[in-house]
Amino acid sequence: MRNPCFEILCGCGVNVKVFLGCLVIGFQLSAIDGARADELAGHWSGTWTKAGDPLAVTVAFERSNDRYTGAFDSDALQIAEVPFSEVRVTRARVRFVLTGNAAPTVFDGTLTGDELAGTFAEGKVAGTFQLARTAAPPAIVKKDVAFANGDVALAGELMLPEGPGRHAAVVFLHDAGAEGREASRYLAKKFASQGFVTLSHDKRGVGKSTGDWRQSSVEDLAGDAVAAVRFLQTQPEVDPTNIGVYGRGRGGSISPLVAVGEPTLGFIIASAACGLDPAEAEAFSIENSIGVPELPDAERDDARRFVREIVEVVYRGKSRDTLDAMGKEFGNRTWYFAPPPPGDPYWALSKWGAAYRPLDYWRQVRAPVLLVFGTHDERVPPVRSADAIVAALKSTGNTKVTLKMFANADHVFKIVPQSPADGWTKYVPEYAGTLVNWARAQD
Repeated sequence: MRNPCFEILCGCGVNVKVFLGCLVIGFQLSAIDGARADELAGHWSGTWTKAGDPLAVTVAFERSNDRYTGAFDSDALQIAEVPFSEVRVTRARVRFVLTGNAAPTVFDGTLTGDELAGTFAEGKVAGTFQLARTAAPPAIVKKDVAFANGDVALAGELMLPEGPGRHAAVVFLHDAGAEGREASRYLAKKFASQGFVTLSHDKRGVGKSTGDWRQSSVEDLAGDAVAAVRFLQTQPEVDPTNIGVYGRGRGGSISPLVAVGEPTLGFIIASAACGLDPAEAEAFSIENSIGVPELPDAERDDARRFVREIVEVVYRGKSRDTLDAMGKEFGNRTWYFAPPPPGDPYWALSKWGAAYRPLDYWRQVRAPVLLVFGTHDERVPPVRSADAIVAALKSTGNTKVTLKMFANADHVFKIVPQSPADGWTKYVPEYAGTLVNWARAQD
């Protein structure tokens, strides 16, 4: 079972889950065969089309000796530098592959001068693509960095904008789950292209960072973010008086705790942040995850009783005997799922999250705040959370709060419903611009 509660408190999964499932981050190097292979290297833009639905993409191919690598970006999918697992050129024929959990997506095309076009297939899903060579985008310098929070070594990536002097900066907070630095790369590139230094780091126990996020409290993870801010304060490219944080879901929910730990914080951008008692938010999330609102009345009552029992075990310390017995009562219901076994990290993480009271920390925030929600958030009650956070900020005199609600957007700012239903999964197109423009106005 995915942990809806801790995702409410702390957010949802990585936005690298695109149309083909969760992509495998990493790539194979593939051989080049043919005299025209060198023509592929460079930057391309165009569309991938399925079910009559075009998706705008940019693609970059690089050649090193006799090998190619490649990756793509998409504003509509809000992803950047997603690598191809294979790139192969045989004279004018080009094949590149994206590897996913369900099935690989295989692109086969023909290279003709400055145009690359062909077809792709992911299982039974078929489509076409057309790309044209384009100029390289402005360079963004990337630099691997390391810093620490106590005995936990954290590794990350700085993106540095063009231009001399000191720049405003943004630290990206982690959502739920095992997030690495690549989870924030799309937004980091957007901010860096507009003059911000950005820092994205691997979560504890992910990538090159030590520790274990599954054995860490809310305070531990907020402490890692504070360490990231303080690291940025030492960097020569950064204006130490203008460093902010961005977090979605989990990251947004703990952002006020980060601000309390580092009172000099210049601004906070909190997306889909929970402003409610975690137990109440947990019930909301689980009910939506098993489709309670759509159930017939009698089924709905049983499902809600099951959800309440989970909440009682997690947040009230109740024995799980009744919860386990519900498997016999409801095991054949379509909405039922087996609760995680006693040793699953879900229980420890949820127990730590149960004690967190976000409004206590929001009342202590003095920095400007941008709150962003989707009106169809299935993990966090958006209006109630927004109202609670705004009221907490204003109750202690912080009127520097901006609220943005995106209509027809869910917890990860995916557009709902999708149209066409069998087309691409797309996200709110103005999301990144809204964040960047607001942050620039805080200078």
